[in-house]
Amino acid sequence: MAISHQSMNGNSRAKCQCRLRQAACVRYSCGSRTQRCSAVVDLLMVRGDVVTTAGAHLPSAISPQKVQMTMDNHRRRNTAAQTSDSAPHSPESTISRKITFRIVPMLFLGALLSYVDRTNIGVAKLEMQADLGLTEAAFGLGAGIFFIAYVLFEVPSNIALHRLGARIWIARIMVTWGLITALMSLVDNLWMFYGMRFLLGAAEAGLLPGVVYYLTRWVPSANRGRILGLFFLAIPVASAIGSPLTSTLMSLQPWGLTGWQFMFIAEGLPCLLLAVVILKFLPNEPSDARWLDASEVQWITNKIRQENPDTTGNGIGHSSWTDGLKNYRVLMLSVVYFSMVVPIYLMGFFLPSIIKEMTGGTIGTIGIGYIAAVPYIFTGIAMVLISRSSDRTQERMWHFAVPTLIGASGWVVAAATVSSNPFVAAIAICVGTVGAMATIPTFWTTAPKVVSGAAAASGIALISSIGNIGGFVSPYMFGIIRDAFPGDAGNRLSFLVGAIVLGVGGILMITISKTLPSTTNTLPSTTSKDAKFAQLQHD
Repeated sequence: MAISHQSMNGNSRAKCQCRLRQAACVRYSCGSRTQRCSAVVDLLMVRGDVVTTAGAHLPSAISPQKVQMTMDNHRRRNTAAQTSDSAPHSPESTISRKITFRIVPMLFLGALLSYVDRTNIGVAKLEMQADLGLTEAAFGLGAGIFFIAYVLFEVPSNIALHRLGARIWIARIMVTWGLITALMSLVDNLWMFYGMRFLLGAAEAGLLPGVVYYLTRWVPSANRGRILGLFFLAIPVASAIGSPLTSTLMSLQPWGLTGWQFMFIAEGLPCLLLAVVILKFLPNEPSDARWLDASEVQWITNKIRQENPDTTGNGIGHSSWTDGLKNYRVLMLSVVYFSMVVPIYLMGFFLPSIIKEMTGGTIGTIGIGYIAAVPYIFTGIAMVLISRSSDRTQERMWHFAVPTLIGASGWVVAAATVSSNPFVAAIAICVGTVGAMATIPTFWTTAPKVVSGAAAASGIALISSIGNIGGFVSPYMFGIIRDAFPGDAGNRLSFLVGAIVLGVGGILMITISKTLPSTTNTLPSTTSKDAKFAQLQHD
């Protein structure tokens, strides 16, 4: 309400002066207190809140240009606020924030424990190999057998998740793999080692593709890269903390156990605790989430239905799960994923051994574990940046291909310098690891675009299944290479093969992208250009 400076009596004028003086003390530092108060009165006059006497003048400390600037800024803010109030309100940011804090942390911890439990064998190898009398090829086969079971059970696991719900099925996955990880401590011969690795693969099958499928029913594709980026960040984080954690646990030998036996028990049991949390708090569908109101549930449902016309309101598609197995684009993307998995597990299973050879065996198990974490720190940072940039620009292909090809080039450099210049080789290994792993969220943002409904559950699982054959091929192949070419020669050849496979995947993705649906969001816009500008001003 406008206040007339002329009509004020003594008391009201004193109160106004006091309030203005307090505001002036906060906002201005020029001149005396009286000048500051006068300046605020005149600035408020310009805004239309206070009408001063005709003879009012600006103190010398306040320039007319500053008053004009204040007036212009105020008018812009008023215009922005009015336009924002008139624009239709979208709950997108609120929903995204709720999903980020209510769902993603549970899934992130599940993926983190999963990756730690499947790759801790790489650090355990430093002691376990001698205890069990394993050759490099035998160890590689045992590490890779995990993925044979993983591939065989992944599609059935995702179909079960589609039918039974994510809450029950993900909790089941975590209970079984936690128990089997702990039972790895009982392994005392080669064939038992093979058998337990197979069971662990069967238990974990379906977790990562199941989560990808689950999130397609919660998050619109325009924001999915960022959410998947937070979820898949668990992989480099698990690698970064997993190696130091595993090596530290292996330094302990309680109850007469060897270090690697105690490590398997300590890293398996937390999965059981997280399974209880997931069973209690993870909602199957948006309609099951108590922390979403009816309008937010409807908004998610409408968005997912518009993106996937084949999907009904409850998230269940009209298509058959067999449609996902017959889609040729699914098979092409499976090959790309295979090219990512091979080099990823070269690092996961053999990096500690490579570091030991690069340092001449002068560093102990704990030190090797900490050094092995370094490439994954850079990978985690790059993963977040790439996924956010991909969402912001709504571009997927180049955000995948460019880092991948740079990573392949990095491993070529590592192959050339691993014996002659360990420092350069270490930097090149970091670049190669970033190229292989940091693009995972971008890949999984692209893959669900080719299928929807029940076909999405089977199609995503098939991509993961065929891709994870690389998880079997990688340790077995590199184990044979390292047996045939011990020392630096084996390391050089391993990096070179990894670079070729990764580079082929990057080139193939460029080709495949031309056959995929456009990544541009084709949903009708709910706000005009002016409304978007107003929202920006309001924020």
